[in-house]
Amino acid sequence: MTVGEKIKYFRTMHGFTQEQLVQATGLSISTLQKYESDERKPKPEQLLKISQALGISINIFMDFDIHTVSDLLSLIFKMNEQLDLNFDSQKDTSGNIIPDTLTLSFKNPIINQKLSTYVSFLNKMTGSERDQYTQTLQELENQLLDDNTEIHKTAPASNSTNNIPDSTFSDPSYQKIQNLLSDCTPQEMEWILKSVQLIKDCLRDTK
Repeated sequence: MTVGEKIKYFRTMHGFTQEQLVQATGLSISTLQKYESDERKPKPEQLLKISQALGISINIFMDFDIHTVSDLLSLIFKMNEQLDLNFDSQKDTSGNIIPDTLTLSFKNPIINQKLSTYVSFLNKMTGSERDQYTQTLQELENQLLDDNTEIHKTAPASNSTNNIPDSTFSDPSYQKIQNLLSDCTPQEMEWILKSVQLIKDCLRDTK
């Protein structure tokens, strides 16, 4: 998705009309329309206003180009510095780490739950289906990104802007939803995402 497409996507996802977002950010309606149509590229300070109005992270609009080993390692080192990561591996008879067995995981249950949903969807997509469900995958990615929960190294997962307690992830209703999604096909996931968005919009319209 382009920056303009993301602005429009998250604006509609959060129930904002263009007029409402303009009022919340101080932008002009013509400027916002040009942003959403990619006729004009917003400056970082404008993206910050938009992200704050929508209650999302400005990083959603940023592109992270990874082309070198240094690019990737820098990202991993930064994550390890700020988050609680788990590094695991097998060792040979001499006690040396076997490189191909190295795995990385997170201690934060929110991250693990979102990644498991993402990976479950990827695992159901064959090579031929990947192109067919690209749009659905992007929608899933955006829904997973639509979470401004704060995560810090050694901080409890419940310390979030959304006030999501740890007990949420052990709640029977939440577990039922996860179990339901775990064996969905890509086509079923596509319909579920569209249905959830429709229900969400209807609920907000009734408020």
